[in-house]
Amino acid sequence: MGVFRKLSLALLLPLLFVIFRAGYNQYLLVSLTYTVDPLSPNDMVFDSELYTTLFNHTKWAKVDTFAVGVGIPFNVIPKHLWGEEEFGAEVMKQLWDQRLVTQFNRQPTNKLPKMGDGSVSDALAAQVVSVGDKDMSIALVSRPKKNQLPMGFEHILVTFDRENKVAMAMIRYIWHTRTETPPSWRKSLARWSQMNGRRQWLLHTANAIAEQRKSQPVKLEL
Repeated sequence: MGVFRKLSLALLLPLLFVIFRAGYNQYLLVSLTYTVDPLSPNDMVFDSELYTTLFNHTKWAKVDTFAVGVGIPFNVIPKHLWGEEEFGAEVMKQLWDQRLVTQFNRQPTNKLPKMGDGSVSDALAAQVVSVGDKDMSIALVSRPKKNQLPMGFEHILVTFDRENKVAMAMIRYIWHTRTETPPSWRKSLARWSQMNGRRQWLLHTANAIAEQRKSQPVKLEL
């Protein structure tokens, strides 16, 4: 009986460690970023000419939305990124490379994406449809070989909160569906995965920017 108990404990401890580690990582993702879920119907993105051109031609059964963001203290941002345009270009470059690596298994380009840049897999296509000084928009197509119409839209926006000395980066995510389907754990898991993925992109971007100043990773402020 003692041997069985010891064996059970030996098997249980690694499992408990994995559960604890996963829970701690999730805590960090949530605590170091902020979330808007869902977006307000009056959010500025819905009034933009680009969004209305791409999506107002169809009556969608459901429009799923959320936004995630991160704040980076000014004191960890290197001097060459102290301007909003320079900081915005770095954020957009980092986020685009994160998408290429994690969604498409491609090498990072280490360049600011330009309008028309894109990447395609069997499951997803992403294309940059606008690049500004402080924002970028990306259209997403699900199963591109079968469906050539964009279903998803992401808007990346960078702002400086000079009063609180924090640089902000936010990703707005919007996904459209033609038919309503019943809720399921698969849909919930997929949505959670999309939100967590963008949290990871933002935190990776924040730390990559902080490391350019040769500083240790810092606790990010909201």
